[in-house]
Order: sequence, then structure tokens, then C-alpha cells
Amino acid sequence: MNRERIAAYAQVMILALAASVIYSAPYLRQLFKTSLLDAFSLTEAQLGNLSSTYALACLICYVPGGWLADRVEARKLVIIALFASAGSYAWYATIPSYEALLVIYAAWGVIGVGILWAAMFKQVSLLGSGEEQGRLFGALEGTRGLFEAILLTVGTFIFGLFATRQLGMINVIILYTVSSAVLGVILMFWKSTPGAGAPAKTEKIRWADLLIIVRQPSIWLLCIILSALYHVFWATIEFPSFAETGGFEITLAAATALGAAKLWMRFPGGILAGIVGDRVGNPLLMVWLFLLSMLACLYLALMPATPSWAWTLWVFIFPFALLAYGLRGVFWALLYNCPVPTRVLGTAIGVVSIVGYSPDAYVPQVAAWLHTHYDTRTAYQGFFAYVAAVAGIGMLASWLLYRLTRQQGVPEST
Repeated sequence: MNRERIAAYAQVMILALAASVIYSAPYLRQLFKTSLLDAFSLTEAQLGNLSSTYALACLICYVPGGWLADRVEARKLVIIALFASAGSYAWYATIPSYEALLVIYAAWGVIGVGILWAAMFKQVSLLGSGEEQGRLFGALEGTRGLFEAILLTVGTFIFGLFATRQLGMINVIILYTVSSAVLGVILMFWKSTPGAGAPAKTEKIRWADLLIIVRQPSIWLLCIILSALYHVFWATIEFPSFAETGGFEITLAAATALGAAKLWMRFPGGILAGIVGDRVGNPLLMVWLFLLSMLACLYLALMPATPSWAWTLWVFIFPFALLAYGLRGVFWALLYNCPVPTRVLGTAIGVVSIVGYSPDAYVPQVAAWLHTHYDTRTAYQGFFAYVAAVAGIGMLASWLLYRLTRQQGVPEST
């Protein structure tokens, strides 16, 4: 690997480190769901409302964030997002009221999506050729997952040092506050490589360019695929609480450790999927990953929920997490299969994101509704069966994108 490629992957790692700090807080529920409910005195419905508030703020900001990414240097946006996150985390650590939490979760959507999201993906997309997209985005997802796993593992250790869940959660949040502020200071001295990642300031976005985006069938297939894979991701978020309360008699500490073990699969999942995707074709790889994810969710829906089956969760979580993170790692490499002008690449990312990430707004509500109207076991069965059905839709959309790619003659692999 020459010096230019080393510099490119160094930029990927820097972006992954920033993203791991900024995007972790809204998803602390994947390890600390029951502790968040207790520490902040929340109901299941209120926690679902917080997640939906975050998601709605994200949806509002995807397209404006894409527009901003086409005009402002990624480095500046990363630094602004880190300092803004540090401020919001400091407020979060005070255990504010439910109404204040709604404001904080909305702010996280503005920071993470309105400022950073499209800029990060556009920067990575422009760092390499089409034959390297899988590895670049796989490296972003994998290293981001590695950094998030380290933070959450340290957070889990810190949480266990305190006598109450509230004190534990306060100190976990302080960890993120300090990490975000320190990283922001460090990145003030980072100079990104000029050229590929720089926004095109000399070209204006025309309405005709926007029509190019929305008229592409491949763009709408990406929206469906992203929505489906995010359902699978939400299945992994619900997994630790499923282990704790689904009838397996697993303790809170064990369920938290199970969730932490899952997070460590994000690094190999993203890296391996990126490598395989560049070899066999990213759309075809997505077909197989969705098929296996669908089968995995059906297994969760149908498996016996008894203490004697608890050990199987420790075996199951590793391949399940590899599938989920493999889907996430390869997805944005599919953008290469869509003929979109570079000057509107950030806007295209925003358009895909506003539809594709909409599950963040309603999947928590689906889970909360099931838990409100059914017993715990039935609620989880219904949830995982629902995700399996959506994964089947994602598999079909991936197959259609694969066929479209072959018809258009877009290179699929090295």
C-alpha cells in the first residue's frame, strides 16, 4: 500500500473515531435499556418516544445535511459536531426531565445528521475508486464499531463500579462527554488531505441534478435496502433486553456483557464484508446477507424461551452480529452503482438517508406497542418475525439492484 492509500485509510479511521463518539449516545439502550429506564424514571413508551424524536430530527436534517456537505469542508463539520456533542452530553449527565430529554435527543439528530452524516460518507466515497468502495466503507464501519465497542466496554466497566443504576449511568455519560471534547481539541490540529474529499465549491446544484437523483431506480432501491438493514440492526439493539427479560433468566450483568460481545463483531463484520463485497460484487453480497439475517430473525422468533436455552444466545450472537454489521459495512459502497454527479453526492446521500433511516422513527414504536399490548415473550416473537419479513424485502431489493447493475454494465468487483 502506497503513501496515498495509507493517508486515505488514516482519514477513514479519524472519521470513524469521531462517529463512534457522536453516534453512540442515542443507542446506549442497546446495552443499558433497563438502566436508562430506571435512572431517568422513564416508561417503555417514553424511551420509545425519545428514540423516535431522535429519528425524526435525523429525518428532517438528512437533506439539509447533504446540502451542507457539498459546501463545507468535512474537517470543520467534524470538529463542530464533536464540541456540540460534548455540550449535549454534559446536559444529559445531569439526569434532566423527560421534556429536556426530548430536546437533547432532537439536538443529537441535528448534530449527527445535520452536521456530520453526509459529510462523512461523501468524504469516504471520494477517497477511492469503484473497485475499492467496499473496503473503504467496510473499514469505516469496522473501525467505527471497534472504537464504539471499546467505549461501551469501558462504559460497562465504569457502570459496574457504582452502587446504583443512576450513578452508573451518570458516569458512563461523563465518559462520552470527556471523549467528545478531547477528540474535538485534537482534531483542531488535524489537516485533511486536500483534493478528493474537498467539497466542490465552484459548482452550484441545479434542479436538473436533483431530478437526476430522484429519477434513478437504483436510488429508490437503495432506500428500500437501507430501511431493511436498519430493521435488522434494531433486532440487534433489542437482543440484550430480549436475553434479560425474554424468559431465559439471564441477569442484567450477563445481558449487558452479551450486548458488549455483540458490539465487538462490528469490526470483523465490516472489514470482512468490505473485502468480500469488492470480490463478488456488493449487491450480490447484500442478497446473501439479507437471506441469512431473515433466517436468523425467524430463529429468534421461534426458539424456546427457557433458561435451558440461554446458553445458545451466546453462540448465536456472534454470527448474527456479523450479518448485521456486514450489511451496514457494505451498504454505502452500493452508492457506486448509482450514476450520481459528484457535485450532488452529499445531497444524494441525504435523499437516500431520509427514507432509509426512517425505521429509527417507527421501529421503537412498534417494539413499545408490542410490549404494551402483549406479554413479553409474545412481544419479542412478533418483533423478530416482523424484522424477518422486512429482511426478505431487503433481499428482493438487493437482487433487483444486482440485476440492474448487470444490465447497466457497472463494474461489480475487482
